[in-house]
Amino acid sequence: MKKCCRQHRINMYRDSRRPRWQRYSVYCLGILILCAIGWYILRDTTPVIIKTPDIKDLSEPPAATVGSDKLDDVYWRMATRHVNNIVEKECTTTDYNLFTNKNIALDGGPMKESYIYICSENPVVNARVVLSGQSVQSVKCKETYASKTKVVVREYPFSLKYISAVTFLPETKVIRTATQACLWQHAIEIVESRWD
Repeated sequence: MKKCCRQHRINMYRDSRRPRWQRYSVYCLGILILCAIGWYILRDTTPVIIKTPDIKDLSEPPAATVGSDKLDDVYWRMATRHVNNIVEKECTTTDYNLFTNKNIALDGGPMKESYIYICSENPVVNARVVLSGQSVQSVKCKETYASKTKVVVREYPFSLKYISAVTFLPETKVIRTATQACLWQHAIEIVESRWD
């Protein structure tokens, strides 16, 4: 009797284990796709419109102080960073060097939060001036908003307290020059609807 060895048939539908490099390639591709989908979903597409300064802006209510509820809100931070990017582009394309919440419309409505963007500085929220006994110098500032120009006497040096609209942390800096004193106090009075 003849012994015959039976060969095992190979099932062509059964997957064999893929090489390690192929598996890792598929994993990396999957992670990249998930990151792209996450970026697309989380990016801020809020329409931001930069308005031309109008004298009527000064009769609007003062800007709202940004509280911890907004500072801790990821979506508010993303929207603020989006505004920063749009205003940064405006600095290069227009003659304006100061933007406040009065000039910015978000989603068709005015920006209500206290916001200042000076083109040569980082954007800030909740800016305020703290004068002290050290504020002994004064300067006459020629300030303009829309079609109105006036001369205002400003004191300096002073402490500028604010929350950075980049890091969202409280910061303080001392303003020692007349030019900076004029610029910051003018911007804060516009935001607070006191410059009129």
